[in-house]
Amino acid sequence: MIRTAALVPLAARVACVRRVSTSRSLSVPPAVDGDIVVGLAQAPELSTAGGAVIARPGSPAGGYLVAFTGAGYVALRAECPHEGCDVAWVPEDREVECPCHGSRFAGDGTVLNPPALTDLTSFPAEADGQGNVVVHLFAGDGTFAERLRDGQLSFPISEFPALANVGGIVLGRPAGFPGPLLVTRLAAGAVPDAVAAVSAVCSHLGCTVLPGAGVLQCPCHDSRFKLTGEFLQGPAGTGLLRYTVAFDGTTVTVSTAPRA
Repeated sequence: MIRTAALVPLAARVACVRRVSTSRSLSVPPAVDGDIVVGLAQAPELSTAGGAVIARPGSPAGGYLVAFTGAGYVALRAECPHEGCDVAWVPEDREVECPCHGSRFAGDGTVLNPPALTDLTSFPAEADGQGNVVVHLFAGDGTFAERLRDGQLSFPISEFPALANVGGIVLGRPAGFPGPLLVTRLAAGAVPDAVAAVSAVCSHLGCTVLPGAGVLQCPCHDSRFKLTGEFLQGPAGTGLLRYTVAFDGTTVTVSTAPRA
């Protein structure tokens, strides 16, 4: 006898995989200094334990799942790494699920169940005391005590003894800055171009460039660059992104604006 269950149309069987609904989507202002701000008045779900929204800064493309666990906030990329569907917060489990194909992730983004094979990227999130939840897209690594403000990172050069000497280099990820940063002392005194600042992202395949013997070197494929970011040799072919720097002898100010 033929079992009729085997004759269920494919579309109906695929539809059965959909177990949860995606969290409500809303538009929020574009990120400023690496931060996305979600107003609680705009997202009342985030005032109730288990509530979640998908915040879309600036455009419909891309988003961030923001949820309130009752003890704090979590924020993750909203697109499932399997096929890009928007994910949903599952409050009873404090986990994330893809409604399209059933992939599951822990609250910190760690993949738990396939078909997704990679984690969701997570971001620090917190209430700012002014009725907003702030998602920090570019968390710092603690090297720089200061964070990006109005598109600029300012710090006293005395904060880094290495920068007291010509050739001294500091590598770190400032909070709010769009990537790892290399700051180099090129000359003594408060003279023009006494300090250089470049992106530590190799222009070849995106590895983090490290200080070498008088050069910057990619540990992945051995591309090499001057301390000022200009290309020297290797597969990169082009230099590192250079940032505009001001130095008055006491304070270094690095702008996220690229330098020509």
